[in-house]
Amino acid sequence: MAIIGFDTTVFPKLDYKNPRKFWKQIKELERFFSNHKEDLSQVIENVPALRAAFDKLDPLIQSYTAKVCPYCGTVCCANKFGFPEFADVVCFLAMDLDIPRYDLDVDEEAICQFIGEKGCVLPRIQRPYRCTWYFCDPLLVQLEIGPARHYRSFVADLQELSMARGKLLEAFYTIWTKGNNSKQ
Repeated sequence: MAIIGFDTTVFPKLDYKNPRKFWKQIKELERFFSNHKEDLSQVIENVPALRAAFDKLDPLIQSYTAKVCPYCGTVCCANKFGFPEFADVVCFLAMDLDIPRYDLDVDEEAICQFIGEKGCVLPRIQRPYRCTWYFCDPLLVQLEIGPARHYRSFVADLQELSMARGKLLEAFYTIWTKGNNSKQ
């Protein structure tokens, strides 16, 4: 399965192990969005496609996680995976979503702070991207043994999400690099 997207390694890493630095990085991104509203129109025009892709993919993923996750003996949703990357925050801000109030002083190996009785309490669109594309072996098995049309739909929808997110991030990166180069 070829997933088309954007290489997010070009962005700085958010340092969740240093809460002061983490929240400073978030505030800097929020300021960038605030100070470059007009320039970011190219980014914002990609938001409807990204939202639509999340909306399309979510029901299928939810139906499978509802079957598998409650019976799992090893929860793979750990705090360290629930913290966002820079690109996640860019997407949240572009979509005008609130940044979840992460408790950075939790045990990073413990079950994610956003896991409730019925799974993640955050809407899929407000979770780190890895929470959408990561599938443990039991989930993959369920997808593979389920109806073939569900699997084909899942693959197509995941590619659509990846492409929509990639276009948004590419547009942001172009503006962000110009904005940061003009400061130097």
